[in-house]
Amino acid sequence: MPLLANIIGAGHLGKSIARLLLDKQRVFIGAICNTSEHSTRQALDFIGAGEYCPDIGALPAADLTLIATPDEHIHEACLALANNHDLKSGSVVLHCSGSLTSDLLSPAREAGCLVASIHPMRSFARPDISVREFAGTYCALEGDAGAKSIVRSLFDAIGAITYDIEKDKKSLYHAAGVFASNYLVTLSQQALSCLREAGVEQDMAMRIISNLMQGTVSNLASTLSPECSLTGPIQRGEAATLGKHMHALSGTERETLYANLGLATLALSPADDSKKEDMRNALESSNHG
Repeated sequence: MPLLANIIGAGHLGKSIARLLLDKQRVFIGAICNTSEHSTRQALDFIGAGEYCPDIGALPAADLTLIATPDEHIHEACLALANNHDLKSGSVVLHCSGSLTSDLLSPAREAGCLVASIHPMRSFARPDISVREFAGTYCALEGDAGAKSIVRSLFDAIGAITYDIEKDKKSLYHAAGVFASNYLVTLSQQALSCLREAGVEQDMAMRIISNLMQGTVSNLASTLSPECSLTGPIQRGEAATLGKHMHALSGTERETLYANLGLATLALSPADDSKKEDMRNALESSNHG
């Protein structure tokens, strides 16, 4: 039987998850509580079900309450929920923060609820696209055993690939997402700067960078190994090439970034110790700090 679900903070992520669960007939949407009536009405229109609730303390009883507010408001929302006289004992209270643990929901646990957190490792900037492309999203799960069982079943039904994570390592887990996603964008900007200074027109430069990154990501998906996916001068042990790059980047912030990334990449190189030492010397040859 579908569960009755309330949503607190139905922004991009909250309304996307609610829509997916509703479409797969895993939940009925009860009430939605946002910071404004206008944003709530927008969420209701996108989800296609539910009722507007102006206050967390007035939320009706439900089997599942999803708190999808920004991280800094999760505990506050949970406190208000725990003081709701209609909060159903044994129901599941869930948040979707990537860096905060289910312990943030302790007021709901003390009120008799089961608590968990699940974090989909993807962007929800465009809910219409997120709903269409959600299947195959990896979702990290931790919390009470009973809550995890229910949440895993719900998310499996909408195409997620769920896996357990150690609760006290969530910040490390979240940092991985920043490395793999956010900093990939940062690296694209650094590459773009180099190509623009080399005389390549911006749109062409971005197409070159995107094509190259897509190829690398494809290699990673195929090999499941950073070592086997590495190409370029460090993979080949070319210290002289690295020296030329460092000279070309001299005096820029990119010089420091390039050197630090190169030093971190040396461990992936199949080159012998002598060549690795030459490459290290090339990367440390300037005053990049």
